[in-house]
Amino acid sequence: MRKIYPMKALKSKFGAALKRDFPFFEENPETAFLDSAASSLTPGAVIQAISDYYQKYSVNIHRGVYEASVKATEVYESTRDVVKAFVDANTEDVVTYTSGVTQAMNAISFSLEFTGNEFASLDKYHAWKNGFKKGDVIIISESEHHSNIVPWQIIAEKNNLEIIYIPIVKETGALDLEKFEKIKADLAKRTVKIISLSQASNVSGVLHDLTPFVSYAREKGAFFVIDGAQSVCHGKTSFQAIDADFLCFSAHKLMGPTGIGALIIKDEVAKKMRPFMGGGDMILSVEKEKTLFANMPMRLEAGTPNIGGVFGFRAAIEYVQNLGLDAIEEWERQLTIHALTELEKLSIHHYGPSLTDVSVGKIKKVGVVSFGIPGIHPHDIGTILDQHKVAIRAGHHCCQILMKAWQVAATSRASFYAYTDKEDIDQLITALSEAKKLFK
Repeated sequence: MRKIYPMKALKSKFGAALKRDFPFFEENPETAFLDSAASSLTPGAVIQAISDYYQKYSVNIHRGVYEASVKATEVYESTRDVVKAFVDANTEDVVTYTSGVTQAMNAISFSLEFTGNEFASLDKYHAWKNGFKKGDVIIISESEHHSNIVPWQIIAEKNNLEIIYIPIVKETGALDLEKFEKIKADLAKRTVKIISLSQASNVSGVLHDLTPFVSYAREKGAFFVIDGAQSVCHGKTSFQAIDADFLCFSAHKLMGPTGIGALIIKDEVAKKMRPFMGGGDMILSVEKEKTLFANMPMRLEAGTPNIGGVFGFRAAIEYVQNLGLDAIEEWERQLTIHALTELEKLSIHHYGPSLTDVSVGKIKKVGVVSFGIPGIHPHDIGTILDQHKVAIRAGHHCCQILMKAWQVAATSRASFYAYTDKEDIDQLITALSEAKKLFK
């Protein structure tokens, strides 16, 4: 059962009380920053951790036998355990570092293509008794970010696979379970190789229940992949409980640095995977005729890694854990309800679940609200809001298939995090009111 936190108690910990930890607000004290779904702000503790690496170490890792390299290597490697604990993965599961979700999805797709028949010995994944075959199916949804679409399209085109999209319920942005049942019936005699879904939408904010899709993957002997970019930073995630095969997320959504993220892989799957990139650090030996690849996780980490980024990644996870993911979730829920309430008062349409659905918990949602004003282009809305010191995002949000399902070209999006407060949302509403007057 979800723990209930009084708004008053949370206010002493979040919102304005937290802003002092973020240098951004020292430089921009009047700005209501509502673009955390694109990249969250970075607290001083994370900046200091990155600086510590470059000031105290600034060396490469793994092969150096001198003290600075050994210490930097220890932080780099032990952070894998910090990541596992953060997403409740098994100790045997594998954590590989990536530049973010985009690289992780490419790593998964290309590695699976290269590995192919080597998964045949894993009975649980009986769809993989052969590699990719013409007509095999990959399932994603209309709600996906381009990073969970384009890599699969590249693989599908090359191998004559079919991508099938789970439709959304247009009124809410949730995945349409009734239409998914029809998809299952149509695929009864076909091979489904992969199901890859985001846990939370970066546009509607809907937190999807992945249970029926994981169950179907197990039935079909397929791999199940989770894009956790918009979910792991806003509430607790259990890799074990979901029973996925892959989970990826990016540090820059989690108050961490850009250019670093994690891909978590079930141990039995990871052991079979072939590398998708070649180079240094991912080898056991290189001969003229043949290369022997390193064991996981090194096998998927070619080249000199983002060591300073890992230092910052670790500090970001520790910072968020110290705030408490349950408390962050509740703070954002109350902010979202306030935002939806005020948007309704202004008669501004928002895309996603209704205020009632969110208030009663019928549909769970992270702190993301997309909206539109008839007659005003989202980019114009964003420009006007900027004049009122309100920072939002405008565009298709790398979700053009979702925009097409909603029959719009773009939306305006306000997104929240632990440092957002009610006053930031009120500043947004005041600016939107002025925008409506300007374009009346």
